Amino acid sequence: MKILLVADPHISVPPSLYGGAERVVALYAEEFARLGHRVDLLAGPGSLPYGGRLHIHHAPSELYLSRAYRKIYFQFRSLMAAMDCDVVYNHARFDYLEALLKGRIPVLHCFHNPIDQAQIDFAEKRIGSNSSFHFVSNHQASHAHISAESYIIPNPVNTRACKAGDGNGGYLAFLGRLTYNKGVDVAISTARRCSRKLVIAGNVSSLQSDQNFFHEHVASHLDGDQIRWVGPVNDSQKQELLRNAEALLFPIRWDEPFGLVMVEALASGTPVISTCRASAPEVIEHGVTGWLCDPQQPSAEVFSEAVKHLPEIDRHACRQSAERHFDVRVLAPKVLNVLKKLSG
Repeated sequence: MKILLVADPHISVPPSLYGGAERVVALYAEEFARLGHRVDLLAGPGSLPYGGRLHIHHAPSELYLSRAYRKIYFQFRSLMAAMDCDVVYNHARFDYLEALLKGRIPVLHCFHNPIDQAQIDFAEKRIGSNSSFHFVSNHQASHAHISAESYIIPNPVNTRACKAGDGNGGYLAFLGRLTYNKGVDVAISTARRCSRKLVIAGNVSSLQSDQNFFHEHVASHLDGDQIRWVGPVNDSQKQELLRNAEALLFPIRWDEPFGLVMVEALASGTPVISTCRASAPEVIEHGVTGWLCDPQQPSAEVFSEAVKHLPEIDRHACRQSAERHFDVRVLAPKVLNVLKKLSG
């Protein structure tokens, strides 16, 4: 098949640091190409080709005219990029899809964010070809009312690129944006309650509310010893962080559609202690590959109790779970079957 993969322009494919959706696009692009398909890519500056054509598009500024121009320009650019392709696999914004949805080329759209029913309604009114929707978790799909055919396939990881570790680094890990929704403050409180070291990796959002949260609830606890922040990390740094950690703490306060970092931890042989909400129960097998903590609003007391059970977790079982359920060589054929069905 000739497949056009589409990503938003803000982060390159593959990403150098943060970029969950872009990392997923890169994994699928590489695997599709390995399996003999032609892979074209429409993505942001700095992106790499995967054997086919590379089309670069740019993010607009915050100005209304810039956003309006980019939206119109993208309609033209995406149509031109898709002209000689059999199918489009879209991981980008919904409002970029209008021209593609009305065209003859089938489209599979992957949701990476919480469901916005208005966007689904917008898309379904415009479908003129054989198009379908791809959800990344059962929990995410349960929030959508949709008449078009849809599929549930979790996000992938390349387990061959992740070396399993023994967790002898002597610390717990937190990896993600340092925000209230991600629960980094709970991770800090858990480490202090357990007298454990905590290594925090991730970025601070530029939103004023997130900046305020960081300064009020995180910054004052960073002592460089028990609680250490290493900033954003690249892939090799991330793998080193995860494989040497006793566990990944994932104390989310929101319904994250799919926490890719949970799967990356499992691929490193590292158990995950997570809030029991959203997609976490679909990724973590309680008592086998980690611990699912009630209530849905995470507490350091409950997470600390889970830390005590870490010796009961077999790290090899964590690695096996990632290989069986989330490896890109397991999931890419499932996506390709959908793309082949759509392309006829």
